[in-house]
Amino acid sequence: MKASEKRLEWKVGLQNPVDKFLTAESYGNKVNVSGTSLKGKQTWVLELNKDETVYIRSPLGRYLTADKFGNVACSSESHGDDEKFVVVYASDGTGRWSFKHTKYGYFLGGTDEDIQCLAKTASDEEMSLWYVPMAMHPQITLFNFNRKRYVKLDNDELQCTQLTPWGPEALITLEFKCGKYAFKTADSRYLTHTGHLTNEHGKNTKFSMELKLSADSGLAGLAFKDCEGKYLTAYGGSGVLKTRNKVVSRDELFFLVESHPQVIIVSSNGKQASIRQGSEVMASQAETGDKEIFQIEFIKKIKKWSIYTADGKYWRVDDNGSIIADATSADEKCQFDLAWQKDGTAVIKASNQKYLLHRGTGALIATSDVIDKKEKFVLRVVNRPILVLKGENGYLSMVTSGSRTMKYDCNKSTYDVLELERGPGAAYFVKGENGKYWTLGPDDSVQADGTTPTPFIFEFNGGSEITIRAPNDMYLRGEKSGGFVANSPEPRKCALRF
Repeated sequence: MKASEKRLEWKVGLQNPVDKFLTAESYGNKVNVSGTSLKGKQTWVLELNKDETVYIRSPLGRYLTADKFGNVACSSESHGDDEKFVVVYASDGTGRWSFKHTKYGYFLGGTDEDIQCLAKTASDEEMSLWYVPMAMHPQITLFNFNRKRYVKLDNDELQCTQLTPWGPEALITLEFKCGKYAFKTADSRYLTHTGHLTNEHGKNTKFSMELKLSADSGLAGLAFKDCEGKYLTAYGGSGVLKTRNKVVSRDELFFLVESHPQVIIVSSNGKQASIRQGSEVMASQAETGDKEIFQIEFIKKIKKWSIYTADGKYWRVDDNGSIIADATSADEKCQFDLAWQKDGTAVIKASNQKYLLHRGTGALIATSDVIDKKEKFVLRVVNRPILVLKGENGYLSMVTSGSRTMKYDCNKSTYDVLELERGPGAAYFVKGENGKYWTLGPDDSVQADGTTPTPFIFEFNGGSEITIRAPNDMYLRGEKSGGFVANSPEPRKCALRF
């Protein structure tokens, strides 16, 4: 999502009443409503204008257009009146949207190959009501525009207080069901419209998402409406999230920001890397606080990692090989390689081409040319106690096989929220929504039927992507048919967004 004072761009899927997605074909200017899941060809960008109209841009960079006969195509790389729509939010409580052409006054609708802009009403019969699931990963951090703060969990409230989103308290998982969103905290509670948190998902935890300009400033963002028609806002001195007003001002505007993986880094001495004692990075702490949590960010262009602190500084290696957290940008001395070992640990190589290890004092230094016990670290993700996984074909979701075994498909448009537990060493245990642990079936497919935990190894693959190694020493791979199976000897093409 890009936000500015006059324009908001938001990536979404457009799903009709019979659960088919609007699809831009790669040949010609063809548009249809035949997609069964939200993939690349089904991802559209809504560009919000200062008059609250929208342009609908295809994955190929062309704009959806309609003529006076209702013909719909995706042919233009520029936009004008023929490409302009206004969003009408459904009044039936479903959270659905319709798109009314501003020039000709008809609604966008259709199914299969028959996509037209001729509907006189927004209705199921005209196929002109659309569910609008977001295309970004649903585990995010939430930024309030007016407060210029991120939301964090503080006891029994969500408050807009963090300058930098840090730790599991800053993680929000958006659950999209039947057109509306719920805000789920890292401890698996739901936000209600009154600002309280509850374990039960119901009417008072569902919010409709809308693209909005604030009435007081014309700034663009996302607004969330409750069952009473009031919008979520940051209220009071601590910015408690609750609904209050039926008009959108700056306090009701939010941005969703990608949540980078944050980890603790445990050395072979059993201590966590920390900046508690100052800018020098020491493997010295047994307890976890903000000073022991680090954000690892993948630099895609050069395939290196940077390591970022809660104080807004990057790790760097100095001329003596010491690791110091005082850099303000991720320049060459702040770039590291991560290499995963068979036991699930990682070795970290600094820009001086030396491996990190710890001294007797706990100080981290990059002076080693070999990989031994002291060069191995356990990286444990701390801001994903609950987990949503997405592969190249869709989200991971539980299905019931013919034998009533609970397996997973990885090509779904809806997703399961998994629980992640710490296992021995570098391993994790994963629990499904049915309360059962992941295991491997006789065909090496992932099943949620275990009463006792089975260990899996997570390896960071780049950005917010991981690969998962199963107990059979194979990587979990999503098949085009939807199967989720531990049958790949190599991590390549096994990446999952998390």
